[in-house]
Amino acid sequence: MKRGLVLSGRAAWGLANIGVLKVMKREGFAFDYVAGSSMGAIVAGAYALGISIDVIEDTAAKISLLNVASIVRPPFQKGFHGGLLRQKLEAILSPIIGNARIGDAKIPFVCIAGKVMKPVSWEKIVFKGFAKHFSECIIPYVFPPETTMIDAMLASSAIPVVFAPVQIGNDTFVDLVHFGAIPARQLHALHAPDVIIGTDTNPRYGMLRRVLPAPWREFIDRGHAEIDADKDTCDLVIEPRMPAPIFRFDLADDFIVSGQLAAEKRLPELRQILDASHDKPRDGAW
Repeated sequence: MKRGLVLSGRAAWGLANIGVLKVMKREGFAFDYVAGSSMGAIVAGAYALGISIDVIEDTAAKISLLNVASIVRPPFQKGFHGGLLRQKLEAILSPIIGNARIGDAKIPFVCIAGKVMKPVSWEKIVFKGFAKHFSECIIPYVFPPETTMIDAMLASSAIPVVFAPVQIGNDTFVDLVHFGAIPARQLHALHAPDVIIGTDTNPRYGMLRRVLPAPWREFIDRGHAEIDADKDTCDLVIEPRMPAPIFRFDLADDFIVSGQLAAEKRLPELRQILDASHDKPRDGAW
């Protein structure tokens, strides 16, 4: 039975995936394919390369608001689409990722981002039709094996407006945010695993959504519909309860613990689905 693991992101919230992986390692759950988006792509990509959970956790501890990005000068070049910040994660990731490419992964890895067909006019988010405008500007894209891991990771985690888009070759990419937060359907289309376990580390905006203009709410709702469709593709979804806002990288340990607790809560179902007692992790997976 082929098993897939899909890790979602959203800045520091995606660090909860490390806690999920720690439980998977302890229980001996092995996976044949992994996929990720945003911070989930960073964690999943490192795991797919065979980097140990301890090293991934130690690397996460090095991330802070001070070293994760710097201000674009001038900020918001060519409008909001140009972003306020430029990512600096490469300096943190390079020591463990090096020049590895997606094709070098020990476990086949699916990394998703948004390919920019034309710049998004984010100022239009308060006007009718913005969701359609976004879907015409940004399309889901799965990186091919020759793409370097770091390029794919940075592109997948380039949150629009917050971060500047990432250039790879002649193409430009951004984080798909809630339009590609749990790439279970892409994993299923490419590898058709028999079982897919996913994580959901995405905000739902709750009270904030109620006070937003109707076009903005439509944009959020369409994105959430995409998340729900991907969750429906999974056999089980682990949903950590987040202890702090999404950019509190200084609380990495707390997010990791939240992931552990959420995975522990679903252990009976995980054991039933994966029947892990008959499988051992592949060499180098941890």
